[in-house]
Amino acid sequence: MLQSAVGSGGKAFLICVLGLLFILPATARVVINEVCYDPAGADSGYEWIELYNAGSENTYLEGAQILSGGSTYSLVYTLPYFLLRPGRYLLIGEANVPNAVFYTSLVFQNGGSETDGIRYVSPDGYYTDTVLYDEPNTNGLIDDSGNPGLSFAPDVPAGYSLARVRCGWDTDDSFADFIAEVNPTPGLSNRVYVDYALVHPRIWEEDGDWKFEVFVKNQAIIPPADLPDMTVKLDGIIIANHCIWYIPPGDSIYTLTYLPITEGVNHLIEAEIDLPGDTNPANNIISLHLQGQALETPYISEFMYHPPTGFQEWIEIHLPLTGSAKQNYRIKDAADNSLAFSLPPQSGYYVLCNAPAQLLSFYPDCPSSSVIQVSGWAALNNTGDSIYLFDENEHIIDSVSYAGVSTQQGKSLEHYQNTQNQSAWRYSFDPSGATPGRQNSEPAPSHPDMRGKLNVFGSPCKPSRGEYVTISYRLDDSANKASCKVYDRNGALIKVLANNTSIGSEGSFLWDAKNERGKFAPRGLYIILWESKPVSGNKIFRRQLTAVIYD
Repeated sequence: MLQSAVGSGGKAFLICVLGLLFILPATARVVINEVCYDPAGADSGYEWIELYNAGSENTYLEGAQILSGGSTYSLVYTLPYFLLRPGRYLLIGEANVPNAVFYTSLVFQNGGSETDGIRYVSPDGYYTDTVLYDEPNTNGLIDDSGNPGLSFAPDVPAGYSLARVRCGWDTDDSFADFIAEVNPTPGLSNRVYVDYALVHPRIWEEDGDWKFEVFVKNQAIIPPADLPDMTVKLDGIIIANHCIWYIPPGDSIYTLTYLPITEGVNHLIEAEIDLPGDTNPANNIISLHLQGQALETPYISEFMYHPPTGFQEWIEIHLPLTGSAKQNYRIKDAADNSLAFSLPPQSGYYVLCNAPAQLLSFYPDCPSSSVIQVSGWAALNNTGDSIYLFDENEHIIDSVSYAGVSTQQGKSLEHYQNTQNQSAWRYSFDPSGATPGRQNSEPAPSHPDMRGKLNVFGSPCKPSRGEYVTISYRLDDSANKASCKVYDRNGALIKVLANNTSIGSEGSFLWDAKNERGKFAPRGLYIILWESKPVSGNKIFRRQLTAVIYD
């Protein structure tokens, strides 16, 4: 978590807690950087592929191969002598592709019903780079792990290219590495789409101090290359500068500013984030008055993408504050299907669905006043999708992407703040499987079969089923500081669950089997190191526990 603050006397000070250091993935030597496998009109003569040297050394490509994957991989081109320098591109195209270095017949698969793929194989045959697109993977095409691929780039429309989110960006995950590019750039640098947004602003008074909080959210699918700055102004005068560190895709960072408020003055509070290359600068600015302040930005709080058989999907929107604000919004999915709706000017949890009577019959605890009937629907895919929330000016104000889990039918995905105060998602803990129209569920604070001060529950854990590892504690003192960190067997830090965090005498931390970059950790044994100390004393309680993750 990163937190910044400004003293109530108007004298600025800055606290930067870099609890989240996002580490860029290691680059490979040569990668498939962009490919056009389905040109507009006739494919023949217009397909192309762009290679990129993401390493630091010259690479000789003579003998390297390009393979096309349909029912199996087949050779489409063997490269002649060519020296590809670091940071340079090689464009290979069919007869009608301008500016290609080499010309050949590629005949890539167009997707449409099952997974297809394209693969680069180094001259010595030991290194591969693979992109898999469309699904399901009926034919078991392998990825760079040597196993049938489980993550897939989208099947792009005709005329689009499939491009890496940044030149050379390579996590060996086709879904995370590639996007559909409407404006292809053969032989040139890929377009980079970055989007930081200011969301969930709030002003309040506490113990005589006025405070302003706002979250900075990364709404793109990659972190930006540059570190942005954020300023907070009171009546046009800068009172705070916040340092914003790298934010993983979909996550957010919390900022706090103390406001030097003069009683009886309707101050103007403004926040702005300056991120070079931001594709949506409209969501980089927030402006509100102390009195009669606008509604806090609504956000996606919960959704049901795989309902019980015979029941409907739904999406819950949370409006945190009451006031006068924009009321018209739109939801879109990854396929650009959309639905429009309006919110009343009162705070609450509002559930969007097609058939309110059916929803209320299945969830009797849902207040009928919170259900909003909509026409049309942005259908949510059971295998994974994205949900975008737009305001009336068609600006994205919130979004979430998910990978579906078939074993979680009937359970909603709920938004929550993790122990690092970051936005995160988890399956509902509610016995009914969801909490539409009311506050999201919370895990049980403790386990009845606790033995001693510290226990691990849920191991072995299968994260593909939405399972969690729970570290439960029951300490002697009522106020403690605790650190809880997960390491692999080689001693590498995998996840920080708590870092000198204030806790009570009893509770739990959850690990969703993901690492600090938001990716699932590989199967295996993991070490959990616990250290806590009472606030009132110096005696330190240390324990080492283990947990097993399996596929």
